[in-house]
Amino acid sequence: MGGDVITHAVQGLISAVTPVSISSLSKDIVLLIREDHDRVRSLYEQYKMPGTTAMQKRQLAWNIIREVSLHSTKEEEVVYPALRDVLGDLTPDHLLAEHQELKELLSLLDSSDVSDPNFDGRLQDIMEVLLHHMHEEEDDLLPRFAAAEGVSSDYLMQLGRLWETSKLHLPSRPHPWAPNKPPLNIVANAAAMPLDFLRDLVRFEGAPPL
Repeated sequence: MGGDVITHAVQGLISAVTPVSISSLSKDIVLLIREDHDRVRSLYEQYKMPGTTAMQKRQLAWNIIREVSLHSTKEEEVVYPALRDVLGDLTPDHLLAEHQELKELLSLLDSSDVSDPNFDGRLQDIMEVLLHHMHEEEDDLLPRFAAAEGVSSDYLMQLGRLWETSKLHLPSRPHPWAPNKPPLNIVANAAAMPLDFLRDLVRFEGAPPL
């Protein structure tokens, strides 16, 4: 039984690596961040659609938790150190504070069920914080970063490659207690990832979203 779980986990990791190696490594960091944002917005729009069943809402909420958890840790490892170098210390510190709020809200949602009468409201609270955060990045911070002196298209592509490969060692659940700045966040993320992967194998019945 235990061997089967480990084998399944390894196979899942291999399948997760494949899309990274063949799909998105030619995209720059700004485009990749926007794609992640659009994916979460789309999931929430599906969640809000009339006729969405409780079971469908549960799956969509689990997907949002996974997407936002992966996205935030990718930003903390890859993007925010670059923003700090280019735009100064205050910019990433402000964004990290918003991440911390999101992780705490996501953790509460992650431990509850769609049958909870507060479930919809909790997800709505998360999306309000997240949409503000995404608009700030898309409309202000990312354009300023991409246009800053010394930030070349090659550098943006390099960050994009780091972004795509970093997902292989990042946790897919919220961990509000974890450090969010290098180098400690890199160690904590790598330590949390295997358990999160196994938990998602159970949650998604052996097929976590890629």
